[in-house]
Amino acid sequence: MRRKARGIKVNQKFAFILFVFMAVLILLFGRVAYYKVAHGAEFEQAVKNQQINRYDLVNAANRGSILDRNEQVLAVSTAVYNVALDPLLIAEEDDAEETKRTFTTLCEYFPDLKMEDLQYHITLDPATNKINTPTHWKYLVKSVERSVKEKLEKEDLLGVYFEQTSKRSYPLKTLACHLIGFNNTWGLEGYYNDEMTGIPGRSFILYQGADTVTYQDYAAEDGNTIVTTLDYTIQQYAEEAVAETMAQWPSENVASLVMNPNTGEIYAMASANKFDLNDPDEPLGLSDETFLETWNTMTDEQKSEYLNEMWRNFCVSDTYEPGSVYKPLVVAAALEEGVITKNSTFFCGGKITVADRDIGCHLKSGHGMVTVEDIMAQSCNPGVIQIAQKLGAEKMYKYQREFGFGQKTGIDLPGEAEGLLHTKSAIGPTELATIAFGQTFNSTTMQMATAFSALINGGNLVKPYVVSQIVDDDGSVVMEQDTEVVRKVISQKTSDYIRTALKATVDHGTAKKIAIPGYSIGCKTGTAEQGDRSRDDLWTLTHMAYFPAENPQYLVFSVIHLPEGYADGVQTTATMTKQLMENIIKYKNLEPTESTDEAAAITKGKTVKMPDYVGSSTYHVTMDLEGRGLNYKVVGTGNTITNQVPKGGTEVEVGSEVILYVAKSENDSGTVKVPNVMGKSYSDAVSILSDEGFEVVFDGEIGNSVVTAQDPKYGVSVEEGSEVTITLTKKEPETPESTE
Repeated sequence: MRRKARGIKVNQKFAFILFVFMAVLILLFGRVAYYKVAHGAEFEQAVKNQQINRYDLVNAANRGSILDRNEQVLAVSTAVYNVALDPLLIAEEDDAEETKRTFTTLCEYFPDLKMEDLQYHITLDPATNKINTPTHWKYLVKSVERSVKEKLEKEDLLGVYFEQTSKRSYPLKTLACHLIGFNNTWGLEGYYNDEMTGIPGRSFILYQGADTVTYQDYAAEDGNTIVTTLDYTIQQYAEEAVAETMAQWPSENVASLVMNPNTGEIYAMASANKFDLNDPDEPLGLSDETFLETWNTMTDEQKSEYLNEMWRNFCVSDTYEPGSVYKPLVVAAALEEGVITKNSTFFCGGKITVADRDIGCHLKSGHGMVTVEDIMAQSCNPGVIQIAQKLGAEKMYKYQREFGFGQKTGIDLPGEAEGLLHTKSAIGPTELATIAFGQTFNSTTMQMATAFSALINGGNLVKPYVVSQIVDDDGSVVMEQDTEVVRKVISQKTSDYIRTALKATVDHGTAKKIAIPGYSIGCKTGTAEQGDRSRDDLWTLTHMAYFPAENPQYLVFSVIHLPEGYADGVQTTATMTKQLMENIIKYKNLEPTESTDEAAAITKGKTVKMPDYVGSSTYHVTMDLEGRGLNYKVVGTGNTITNQVPKGGTEVEVGSEVILYVAKSENDSGTVKVPNVMGKSYSDAVSILSDEGFEVVFDGEIGNSVVTAQDPKYGVSVEEGSEVTITLTKKEPETPESTE
């Protein structure tokens, strides 16, 4: 019996041990399962970090480029490299000679680095018994060019690594700055940020087991390229017109918009207050000493406010009372509703009484009996008010909304404003009258141009757009944008009448100054009072022109907003509008629509085909350009051409200006650009060249002469102190004018 009892006890003991073992095992498995579920991702990442150890590089994807409609590059990203140091590795290697060579070489390549600072990173801190910078990755220099990185790699420096990243640059600097934008926030850069942002790649080491090392590389995927509707040449013309107008009549802003009224494509969008996209935080005005003094006295908040105003796209973000350019829309609405006909007549006595006030016409004596066409051509306030009274408040409000006022156009740009309208119930007799000539409500430049396009394109309100295509890295089109008709606003018949009738504004109305012989142009002018009516110096001046009038392909909207010291009849947008249209006609070689000698003279200019100069030497290119009868401007320092505008293969008119973008090559020793002294007197030329450190040699007679040739050509980069030879030619004697 005793033996049997002991056997039972042994079995019970074994069962207890087995139970405990199984319980512990279950507990362990349970714990593992818990951590796997609750903290699995966290631990997995920790394991990866341990495996990666010292070598883990993110290869930045290049941001997609921005191109104009002719593939001229407006924005581009290039690969650059950040230089990093591994202090822990250098400390572990403890090779004084190799460490010294590494630090010395780095200081030679990058003068801003100091030997003592590099030494500090690997110096032992007695308090912690660790080096001062206990890390495997310490950034030293950022955005190093590929050529520098490749040279450093050949040096085989201890503990020096390179991280690929991307650098955004804008080769045309200020061109279309408000529209292109920057910092992935403003302009197209902001609106299409997701499309242009690529997917970063990665390079790292995996340690498998004790000794096996595997290198893993995941290539970066570059962002998509966006192709815009902009035409670089027309944009340049628009900016020149804006700059010249701003210089002549300083204003809060000056703007110019060129679009296709049939499709909504934006060819150019320019406004004043430009900035360099490569350095947007530095106003261009800092080169002026007076402005620099003002800038230095500003608080950070004031500077921030100034910069934000400078970066704003006036054409889409700023609103103002449009004025008389709105009148044809009222006429179109009244014709559409049948309350007037094109043969209706009205009387203008110089003013009209509405409710308790008199509203005057700009012609104080009055226009007398006027037709509908006369009302638009002569911009008659009493006439258009009478038409509005026939239309009524309800219909007026309806057509305001139909033409897109009080709502965004939907253009593919950020920061678009909606404008401000009276509510339908708030439109009384006085409001109806003032709305008729474009006052007491606000709109943007883009809204007004889009609405006006519907007047002349057959009655369709089209959605304006700036980007026509998005193309991926393989060249495949991933998005294409085309004409989108938002709605039909007026009939073809009404549109045909308005389009034709507005030719009278140019023929014998308020836009006579923009007439171009041989070309049929339609237009409506505007002079709109802004804000406080007790003041008489707040005005916005406009010209809304289109051509050819029979089949408009270009709509040009020019704006001078709040000019300083406004004087009636002095400031005008006529000059900039005509200049811009003439340039487009020449550039596009548009045939005259009417036969005149003057029209033939505009387009008979001889053209030449542009060679591709990229990669060539400035020395030879400047001579070739002069031989072809082309002017040039050199941007940058160096003698290797990296880009040109217009591009190779483009037909350009003789006398056009070519922009050459240059940089220094490895074999280029030129450090100073030769200035342009062509046409200067001997004394002026010597003064300019001497101030730049050049030696001057001349050929010809000094007295009453001008420089007719120089060698080296202007724009070429040479060593400081080089010799420049100028050729002097006697001035032609002036023939006195005859008097009667």
